[in-house]
Amino acid sequence: MNTRHEATPPSQAPPDRSSSRGPARIGNAWASLRVRLAVLGFLAIYLPALLLFGVILATETDTDVRVENGVETRSTSSDRSASVTWTVVALGPVAAGLAWWWAGRAVRPIERIRAVAEEIEETDLSRRIGLERGPTEVVALAAGFDAMLDRLEHAAETQRHLIEETSHEIRVPLSVLTTNAEVLLAHPDPSVDVYREGLERSRRTAERLRATVDELLVDARGRARTLDRQPADLVTIVRGVVDDAAVLATAREIDVRVAGPARLVCPVDVATVRRAVSNLIDNAIRHSPGGSTVHVDVESTGDQATVVVTDHGPGVPAEEQERIFQRRWRGHNAEHGAAAGDGMGLGLPIARQIALAHGGNLTVASPGPDGDGSVFRLSLRR
Repeated sequence: MNTRHEATPPSQAPPDRSSSRGPARIGNAWASLRVRLAVLGFLAIYLPALLLFGVILATETDTDVRVENGVETRSTSSDRSASVTWTVVALGPVAAGLAWWWAGRAVRPIERIRAVAEEIEETDLSRRIGLERGPTEVVALAAGFDAMLDRLEHAAETQRHLIEETSHEIRVPLSVLTTNAEVLLAHPDPSVDVYREGLERSRRTAERLRATVDELLVDARGRARTLDRQPADLVTIVRGVVDDAAVLATAREIDVRVAGPARLVCPVDVATVRRAVSNLIDNAIRHSPGGSTVHVDVESTGDQATVVVTDHGPGVPAEEQERIFQRRWRGHNAEHGAAAGDGMGLGLPIARQIALAHGGNLTVASPGPDGDGSVFRLSLRR
C-alpha cells in the first residue's frame, strides 16, 4: 500500500494568530468600564503629583557665591534630591492601586446587576436586585430591571396557570369522548338509535371542547376575561351538564338525579357557569362509590340561585374544607382535593372563581345530611 503525504503549500498554511493576540487582549481589556475608569483615575491622581514634583525639582537650586580678586561670582547648581525622585516613582503604584479600588467601587452596582441576572438564569424569577445606594443612574437602572422581572414573573405565572387550566379543562371532555366510545363499542345489542344517541353525546362534548379551547386561546392572547351575563335557565344548564356526564356515571354505576323547579331564569354567563357545574358534578361522580347516588338540586333563595351537589364519598376533613379551594392543593385524605382526579387541584378553585365573579360563592359541608360524603353549594347572584 502506498501512502501519499501532501505537504500544505505555504499559501494554504494556517495563519499565525499569535501576533494578533496581543492587540486583541488589549482591546478586550480596554472595553472594560473598570479598566477605563481606573486609567482615568490614575491619570487624575498621578499627573498632578508628577507635575508638582517636577516643578519642585526644577526650582530646587543652590546659589554659590565666590569672591576672587575683589570680584564676586555667583553660580547656581540644581541639586536633584534622590528622595524626591524615589517618592515620585513610588507614587505610581500607589496611584494605580487607588485608582483600581475606586473603579471597582464605581462599577460594583453594575456587577451586582450582572450577578443577579446570572442567578435568575440559573434559578428562578423571584430574585430582585434591590439596589438602594449608588449612582442615581445605576439605581434607576436596577429599579427598571426589577420592574421588568416583576412583569416577567407575572407573565410566567400566568402562563403556568394557563397550561394547568388547559390540561384540566381538556381532560374532562376527552375522558367523556373516550368513555362514550368504549360504551358504544361494548354495547351488547347496538342499534341505529343507540349509535345516534352516542354520536349526539359525542358531538355535544366536542362542541364543549372546542368552546373551551377557544376561550383558553383568548386568555393566551392576554385579553381580559369578561362575563357575558344573559338571562338563561339554570335548570336547563344543569340538566345539560348531567346529560353530558351520563356516560361517566353509567360506567361507574352511579345514578345522578336532578331536582328543582321547572325553570329558574337568572342572568349568568352560560359558558363559565356550565364549566363550574360540570367540575362539581364530574368531581362528585369520580369520588363516589359504585352504586351510590349523586343529587343535584337547583334552588332559589331570595336574590340568589344555588346549585347543590351532594355525594356519598369519603368526605372532606374539617381542617381541609377551606384549603381545597386553593390552587394545586391536595390533601392526603381529601376526597375533593383535585377535581376530576387530575391531581392538580384546579376544578374547585376554578368553580369558586366563577361563583365569585357572579356575585356568589362556593362552599362545602362535610359530612352530608346522611352522615357521609360532601355537600357543595354553588351560589349565583340573581
